[in-house]
Parts: sequence; C-alpha cells; structure tokens
Amino acid sequence: MMELIRRAREVLSIAKAADVARRVAVMNFFDGIMVGSGLVLGMFLSGTFSYQAALMTVLSVAVGSAISGFTGAWIAERIEQEHRLRKLEEAILADLKGTLYQRVARSAPVLVGTVNGLSAAFGVGIVAMPFLLSLLLNADPLIGTYASVTVSLGLLVTVGLALERALHLRTVFAVKRLLTAGLATMLLVLAMDLLVRAL
Repeated sequence: MMELIRRAREVLSIAKAADVARRVAVMNFFDGIMVGSGLVLGMFLSGTFSYQAALMTVLSVAVGSAISGFTGAWIAERIEQEHRLRKLEEAILADLKGTLYQRVARSAPVLVGTVNGLSAAFGVGIVAMPFLLSLLLNADPLIGTYASVTVSLGLLVTVGLALERALHLRTVFAVKRLLTAGLATMLLVLAMDLLVRAL
C-alpha cells in the first residue's frame, strides 16, 4: 500500500500535478461536506427515518458525487497533460510516444480524478455517518442530525484552517467564508422546507 502511494506521488510529481491533486482534494472534500449537510437536513425534515432508505440515499449521493468529481477532474487534467506533452515534444523536437513522459501524462489524470472523486464521497459519508448511526441504533434522529451538523461545521473549520495554512491567508479568512457557506446551505434547506410545507 505504501509503495502504491509512493509511486502515485512520483507520477504526480513528474506530471507537475501534485499541487492540483491537493487543491482538488480539499475543494471536493468541501463540496462533499456541503452536499452531506444538505442531504442530512433534507432527510430529517422529510421524515426519512428508515435506516435502509437513508443508507441507500447516502450511498447513491456519495457514488454520484464520486463519479462526477472523478469525471470532471479527469477530463480537465487529461487536456492539461496532453497540452503539456505536446509543448514538451515541440521544445525538444522529438516524439515522446511510448516514453515515461507519455505514461505519466496518461496516469496523472486518473490519479487526480480518483483523489477528486473519493474526496467528495468521503465528505458526504463522514457528515452523514452520525445521522445514519442514530437510525441504526434506534436513537432520536434529532440527536443524529445535531451530531451531523456539528461534524459538518467542525470539518469546515478544519478545511478552512488547512486552506489558510497552504495559501498563507489571514487567520480565520477561509474559516469564516466556509462556515458562512455551510450555515447558508443549512438555512436555505430549512427555508425550502417551510416553502414546501406551505404548498
């Protein structure tokens, strides 16, 4: 496993895609957190308290997020790597077909896409886990919802701090914005619930 991770890092380094992979991992984890928050609140407000139904809903959303994240990142990085490879061939006046550079150019988009997709799916799953556990254990779904919201806000703070450290931003610059986005999502879901009930 460690050898596989080491080789993946080497590929990303040679392809100059390591920074891209880190960036998309953070941002798509954030996306997953937001989706998970909306999903949990939606299930609670709609009265989806069957463990099987809730689990299937979470898994479906996580799979959709993973495939969407993988596809978008794979296409974007594939275009970038092909462009980089063509520029390198023009610079050295040589065909790089069958070389290490071509293999790396093909592998890097898959790795970036995989990181992207898994990050989004993990975000959804981690946020939804407390709610699912409350249903599995026949506990009060409200407690599970509160726990999921708490986990969501905690993860947003963690992601914000990571972004501030990586991008050398002012203290709490990213944290405030991510928390605002998270709270706005929750308030909008609550507002939509009131609207739907009024119809």
